[in-house]
Amino acid sequence: MTQVIKLSCYIEEYNEKGNLNARLRDKETDKKIVLVGKSMNKNHFLKFLSQAKINQNVMPTIFDKNGVDIVAVRGSVLSTSEEKIEICVDVPNGGYLFE
Repeated sequence: MTQVIKLSCYIEEYNEKGNLNARLRDKETDKKIVLVGKSMNKNHFLKFLSQAKINQNVMPTIFDKNGVDIVAVRGSVLSTSEEKIEICVDVPNGGYLFE
């Protein structure tokens, strides 16, 4: 049986080649979160992240590592390294949401 974990994450904005990008980071370890799985839809995830910017008045600390607002990520850990945690969201109740 696959162990399902929950990570509390924040959204990190960064600039790459002149373009503003966003990714999730674990609040505890500050590692990048990489979401994978058959049910993982990159376009949906990007729309999800953009909602944080649009609704920043509702969750003002979602971009702050030490803030109270979080993106909760649920899934099974596939791998970890010094830089990232790879999470498979293809588990019961797997995925990501604002909390």
